[in-house]
Amino acid sequence: MFTADMIAPCGLDCSLCSMAQKKDDPCPGCNGPAEKKPEFCSSWCGIMRCEKRKDNGYIYCDECPDYPCDDVMEKENRYTSRYPLRESPLENLKMIRERGMDAFLEQERRNWSCRTCGSPVNVHTGVCSGCGTAAGNTE
Repeated sequence: MFTADMIAPCGLDCSLCSMAQKKDDPCPGCNGPAEKKPEFCSSWCGIMRCEKRKDNGYIYCDECPDYPCDDVMEKENRYTSRYPLRESPLENLKMIRERGMDAFLEQERRNWSCRTCGSPVNVHTGVCSGCGTAAGNTE
């Protein structure tokens, strides 16, 4: 699951989302086709609707001169404080820039794979998508 195409423009790792971890018809992540994504991601997310990102062909939000914008900061604040496990889109993009995508994805595998079965842990619940074990970041 931990692949470059699952890294959202804001820096979130879509593989950690419950919708991407569904057994039947999983979400393809922010970079996948809109018709396969939940309505929030395809219609309501300001980052996915961002005209500046689309018009300029920015792959990741940190390419934009307005980075970090309000939409990115909303994600940062929500994912670093609202859910049982912490994920920072800003730190993710920083690591991708500093160390490269391969190193980032390896870190994601280490930090977000269940210690019991190896399946990805859900960032929203802190529970393994494979065996249901409650987990924590391994950092």
